[in-house]
Amino acid sequence: MRIFLLCRGYPSKESLYNYPFLHRRVLWYRKFGHEVRIFVLSNKARSYSFESCHVETGNGATMRDAVARFAPDCIAAHGIADDLWAALAGLPKRMPVFGWVHGSEFIALYKTNYPDPNDPRRQKQQEIHARRKQFWCILVRDWPDNLKLVFVSQDAADRSQRDINCPLPTGSLSIIHNPIDTELLDYKEKTPDQRFNVLSIRPYTNWTYANDLAVAAIVRMSAHPLFERFSFRIVGDGDLFEQVLAPVRQFENVTLERRFLTQAEISASHKKNGVFLVPTRADTQGVSRDEAMSSGLVPVTNAVAAVPEFVSPDCGCLAPPSDAAGLAEGMLEMAQKPDLFLARSRQAAARVRSQSAVDIIIPAELALLAGKGAGA
Repeated sequence: MRIFLLCRGYPSKESLYNYPFLHRRVLWYRKFGHEVRIFVLSNKARSYSFESCHVETGNGATMRDAVARFAPDCIAAHGIADDLWAALAGLPKRMPVFGWVHGSEFIALYKTNYPDPNDPRRQKQQEIHARRKQFWCILVRDWPDNLKLVFVSQDAADRSQRDINCPLPTGSLSIIHNPIDTELLDYKEKTPDQRFNVLSIRPYTNWTYANDLAVAAIVRMSAHPLFERFSFRIVGDGDLFEQVLAPVRQFENVTLERRFLTQAEISASHKKNGVFLVPTRADTQGVSRDEAMSSGLVPVTNAVAAVPEFVSPDCGCLAPPSDAAGLAEGMLEMAQKPDLFLARSRQAAARVRSQSAVDIIIPAELALLAGKGAGA
């Protein structure tokens, strides 16, 4: 099968966290024997290679030329909304288009990304959401026969339709989780001492990532007698990095690294740690959390949005929404109960392998793209 992958962004040497889950898909599609062409819709035309994958960027006209040259069997459009659909509109109506929805294409994430109503970034995102809401409601009235949507969780599908207040046509959507590479992120049984090794790998670009809750949890734990046994490694980058992490710079057992990690570095970091501190305010799935779980790390997160679809108390700590104290209590409870930590670690690895592993998800996606899957 010849698959044309259209997206808003793709990893590069300069931007490792730019839709990295797309890159894992491409590698696995190729392992399964399929040919993939990658195109990023952009005002800037260029081409580059990333880990043996050729990537082309350009506008809608350039994209349509690339489609004509490649002659694909289908198009997998990630982050589909009004702009990607406008670029696709010039293609033959018989071309099957499968549009993946990852969040802001439907959901009003500006409310959690930027809680300050006077933040100009919030206002810009609000305008984009209003435009997209109008686009989807118009499209629903005359739904194209060649368009199917893919949501990465049931919660994402439900919230998307709720936020635009327009139900999607029956049979037009599928629920397929983002795939987790359980071969790269393999499970090695943790030792009891690793319950004190806490890892956080997150962007610091907006408040949805809830890194401020992670900081508040660490500060709260600092008053506990067991705090000195903990080590915290916090890795990431973004405009909020310095501001958010300022309160924990005082602690000797907190290591801050302002950078991004390669997939190989992420896997190596997983091996050294036992707990993954990953609070959130609005996940549609949580790929970085699931990747950590694949390696046997116990996630400490919040029971919001789609998170309960992927984490339960037997494989992680679920604090209430916006509850830093609950995050702290979850880590301290496992510190005092090593058997609980070890049991959750085993269950976390097993949960991912039963729900989101590549050997489950990739065949499901390929079946859908071939017109044989649910919703196809």
